[in-house]
Amino acid sequence: MKILFSLVLFLISCGTIFSQEIDCDNKQKQLSSAITNSDFAKANQILSETRLKCATKSEVFYLQGIEVLKYNIELAADDKKEVAVLDLVKFYDQYDKNFPDNKNGNLINKAMVLYESKISKENEAYLSFDKAFAKDKFQFKNPNALYAYFKLFKENYNDKKNNISFNQLLSKYGEVLSVVEKNKNEFPEREVEFNNAFLAVNSLVKEDLSKENVVAYAESNYASNKENAGWLESTANLLSQKAANAPIFGTVANQLHLLNPSSKSAYHLGNFNLKTRNQSKAIEYFSQSASLSSDKLEKAKTYYTLANILSMIDKSKAKEALKLASENNPSNGEYYVFLSSLYSNAVNECGTTTIEKKAIYQLAKITINKAAQVEPKFKATADQFSNKFEVPTQQELSQIKKNGNKVAIGCWINETVQF
Repeated sequence: MKILFSLVLFLISCGTIFSQEIDCDNKQKQLSSAITNSDFAKANQILSETRLKCATKSEVFYLQGIEVLKYNIELAADDKKEVAVLDLVKFYDQYDKNFPDNKNGNLINKAMVLYESKISKENEAYLSFDKAFAKDKFQFKNPNALYAYFKLFKENYNDKKNNISFNQLLSKYGEVLSVVEKNKNEFPEREVEFNNAFLAVNSLVKEDLSKENVVAYAESNYASNKENAGWLESTANLLSQKAANAPIFGTVANQLHLLNPSSKSAYHLGNFNLKTRNQSKAIEYFSQSASLSSDKLEKAKTYYTLANILSMIDKSKAKEALKLASENNPSNGEYYVFLSSLYSNAVNECGTTTIEKKAIYQLAKITINKAAQVEPKFKATADQFSNKFEVPTQQELSQIKKNGNKVAIGCWINETVQF
């Protein structure tokens, strides 16, 4: 009888356990609906029911939960803010524990919520940033997070925490510059933000860096890092900012190009040779950089750099470089403005008759009007530019009409202008 009674209790308890099981798929749908309808009271209730029991079912559950917990932080009273922040931090940790291969960047997210809320728990924001940077520095796709990390790193350096040396500060600065450069090109829609992050990061170290100590750092560490592509890249970025004409910059850039040739390494060599007045080598490496690049915006910028060099020595190639720049980035009016100025400055060089000279002015006008079409900010410049040139007289227009309303221009311009 006693055994039978125990069996009945066991079956009842099993039934209770089974009855408490949750349909996680259904709860996830309910949570999604509550968030969509901004019913965060219900969303919090569902999240509290499912937080443990559905923890390993789906990443979607975490993405929804993060949205709810961020809302809680926004609405929390000042004396409850820290509790809400730490709740989200704990949720990020749970996410990473149950889905260790996720791509949500939770170490950075966790660090940012601690940093922005000014809740410092044993330097946890810095340590979380530092761990994320060591794991994959290029995951810092948020420029604000990148700046926040370097700011905390610099504060630790200033406070002599974690025994950060001057060499480590320079190394970290160089790495951060690499991230800014790469992610700025990868996410052109955030270029302004990354440029601002670059300026902000520079402001943190402007009192610490000089050409002399940057050169000294590169020279003293080169031998032990000459096979380390990551160090070479970050140090080349650092030298390009502070000591582009120093021989060690050429050494580092050349070794990087030998070890891991890329558009960036070729650009560094172009920059070094430009700064050391070796124009032919600069042109060679900038051309290599443009051909190696797979990023259209990067290619356009490099062709524009080439055009600036070539405009003084080979206008035909400068024109070609500007056309390649505009082909790769047709929305940049600056390239058309530059090409227009090349044309207008060549009136006496390439125009042998009054009609030809006026045709060159017409070509310059057509070109600068393209700048205004793609970037309205150039409209005033285009109008002012157009108004200062003489137009063909009626007699000249009659003569042009006999040639099909076209004027062929030779010289390096080599264009036919339509009237």
